[in-house]
Amino acid sequence: MGVAIALCVVATMVLIPMPGGAMVHMGSAALYIIGIVFGRWVGAVGGGIGSMIFDAIVGLTGYTPFSLVIKGVAGYLVGYFGHTPNRRPSYGRVLIATLIASLWTLAGYVVAWWAVIGSWQAAIANIPFSLMTSALGIVVALAVGPKLYELIHKKK
Repeated sequence: MGVAIALCVVATMVLIPMPGGAMVHMGSAALYIIGIVFGRWVGAVGGGIGSMIFDAIVGLTGYTPFSLVIKGVAGYLVGYFGHTPNRRPSYGRVLIATLIASLWTLAGYVVAWWAVIGSWQAAIANIPFSLMTSALGIVVALAVGPKLYELIHKKK
C-alpha cells in the first residue's frame, strides 16, 4: 500500500504543460494502473491517500478531504470494474472502469472547486483540464495496465 500511495504522490507531481498555461498530471494514470493491477482496495487507499498527501505537500489543504474521498472512490471503482483476479483484464474492461472513475472524479471535483473557490463559474472553467488529465490517464492505463497486470501476476 505504501508504494501505491507514493506512486500516486509522485505521479501527480509529473506536470505536463498545455496551451494557455494549463497543466495536466500523471496522477490519474497511476491511480488507474494501481486499481487495474492490484484491485479496488489498493486502488482506493493508494489513490485517496496519495492524492490527499500531494494536496498537502503543495499547499492545497482545502482540497485534502475532497481528494481523499474523490480519488479514493475513483481507485475503488477502477479496481472493482477493471481488475480481474487470476487473468489479464481486457482493454474493454479497462476502458469502462477508467471512464466510470473519470466521470466520478469530474463530478466530485466540480463540487470541490465550488466549495473551495466559492464560484460555480470557476468550477466549470476547470472541467477541460480535468478531462485532459483523465484522458491522459485512460490512454496510459490502456497502454500499461493489462500488460503490467500480466507481468506482476505471472504464474510461476
